[in-house]
Amino acid sequence: MKTQPYERWIWIELIGFDHGAPDFGVADYLENAGFVPEAVSLLLFTPDFLHGHGGMEREWELPIEACSYAARPYGKERNRQPWSNWQLRGLVEQLRSHGIAVYCSFFNLFLYRDNGKQAASRWCSAHPELYEMRGSGEAFPVINPLKRLQDGTLYEDLFVADLARVIADFGFDGLHGGDGYTSPRLSLADADYSDDMVGQFLAESGVALEPELELNCDGDAAAMQRRADWIWKRQRMAWIGFYARRWAGFWRKTMAELRRMGKTGYLNTAWTREPFEALYRYGVDYRLLVEAGIDGFIVESGAAGLSAGADGIEYEPSTEFMATLLALKAYVPDTKLICLNGIQDTTEQWDVLSHAPTLIERDIYTLANVYLHEPGELRRCADGFLACLGDGIEARNWAWINGRWQSAFAGEPRQVAGATFVWSDAALYPSLAQYSDNRQWPAHKFLQSLIEQGASMGAIARAEQLEGITGNICMADLHLWPDEQLDQALSYTAGGALLIAKLDDRMQSALSRHGMEMEGSRNEWCAIVREAGGRIVKAISGGLAAELADDETDDKLSWIQPLAYAPLPADFVGDCVQALNELACAPRVTRSAEMSPLAAFLMDNGHYRLFIRNLNAKYRAVQVEAAQPIGKLEVVTDFPGVPLFPEGNRFTTQVPGRGITVVDLFTNP
Repeated sequence: MKTQPYERWIWIELIGFDHGAPDFGVADYLENAGFVPEAVSLLLFTPDFLHGHGGMEREWELPIEACSYAARPYGKERNRQPWSNWQLRGLVEQLRSHGIAVYCSFFNLFLYRDNGKQAASRWCSAHPELYEMRGSGEAFPVINPLKRLQDGTLYEDLFVADLARVIADFGFDGLHGGDGYTSPRLSLADADYSDDMVGQFLAESGVALEPELELNCDGDAAAMQRRADWIWKRQRMAWIGFYARRWAGFWRKTMAELRRMGKTGYLNTAWTREPFEALYRYGVDYRLLVEAGIDGFIVESGAAGLSAGADGIEYEPSTEFMATLLALKAYVPDTKLICLNGIQDTTEQWDVLSHAPTLIERDIYTLANVYLHEPGELRRCADGFLACLGDGIEARNWAWINGRWQSAFAGEPRQVAGATFVWSDAALYPSLAQYSDNRQWPAHKFLQSLIEQGASMGAIARAEQLEGITGNICMADLHLWPDEQLDQALSYTAGGALLIAKLDDRMQSALSRHGMEMEGSRNEWCAIVREAGGRIVKAISGGLAAELADDETDDKLSWIQPLAYAPLPADFVGDCVQALNELACAPRVTRSAEMSPLAAFLMDNGHYRLFIRNLNAKYRAVQVEAAQPIGKLEVVTDFPGVPLFPEGNRFTTQVPGRGITVVDLFTNP
């Protein structure tokens, strides 16, 4: 039974349990972990787990690639074991007997290595018609769940039928939808341009091919590339919208069956992306998935492995994933969000717990302490964590992880000390069209960039609730907001405001209606700074909006590669950050600010809680300045392990490399 204000989930392979133990090792596992999780997701890797299911009338062995992630031969505690269908059913029963909800999960992958040799799951390898197809005509060997089988029937109908059978036979509580079943693996710019998917697109959207393009291109790489280029360049918004509706339809059908069975379903978010990039890159609309009936998202927020350089990647997404969680919560405010806590993954060859634990601690404190700002309250964006992956973790390390979960979720802020970013659902699709035309910045790009350059912005609000909130706010892309929301934004006086917009004719007219005549060229970016009460303090010019043409960009990118955005003047965002900090009069970093973002909140008993991150691999001596003299300081995290003493309205603390230090700051009365 849940006794804490957050949920603890574990994602784990069968190799984490023991098929030879009477209870399959469940009691020993839970004793070692030191807690009973609310949910366990069993990672079974391949769609063959579903489609190769042979029923429960006789005992048979699962595919080796389902017995560990991609058939890895051993883990820290034991070798891969040959699990049978009856043993898996017994494991599910044992876990459920402890009050744990048990989910099955798998990817759309089926290639693996067995004793060093390439191998493939049997069912998937027999269905190449389901593989993703690049615009170049090259098949990408993963399952595209939206396609048709060779006989013309939709794969999703087989998926739903086989899923229902597997869940009933093994006793699972539901499905945890893994990567490839919640979005494509390749971007929409790259795939899927097969005759099947293009035919579905044309039929659903009503778009007609130009006469010189072929309807049937399978097997003709040059013709397929011409057709793919035309779709992405000329029909991009229709292509994105088609995929968004198609994914929603897939999950609407799946969730209807799960509901009929009394089961639940949670989905991974699309390759760590927030609502804008999930749509633009992968054609996934989180709101449509919620309307399709899903119970929640597993937010792919595991920055730790990427920050540590997993797979040779040079990528520091700590701030990006913080902004992603904020934007996602604003877009689906009533949906449960469980954040993936990246700990280790032997198959993917990273182990942050062993090699860089400060990154795990930074993720935990950061993601547990961003908030949805609603009238009268701040509500945490995260509802809990999913430990990924959960096998072979020693008891002392589980105690360390669990202790940080507890500490990170402790305390309830009553007010944002910096500023709240304001999100408009209605501006999402217009920002897609704007970006598609000339690569202008969407809202999340402003949010991420402002935090990266030093803005204390740990909360987000929905535009629909703007009239009910107080405090300093920041709004971006206001020129894309609908009239009613725009008028509310320009009428806001319950705190200071930073208003970022492109000065098109409509925006200029709206500003004039509210007595704000702004000098500047048409389509110039501008940020208006207003005090509480509405007086304009300053206007910051962002210059004429630069544009990037399609031939200057390439959208056929991996999720770890950033999209191209039209440049803004180098000092525009920095000037906006300075204005926000001046409005807030809240604690801020004054030394090492470029690598030490800070989020500050005013807690229930009147003190500030400061979350000071370090994006550098080295220790940082970070200086923080408050607006009032500091009375005392209390360190929440274990490090730096010595008391901190203020010097007037300043103090200095060490922050561990790629880590976080959390400090409670009490001002003098």
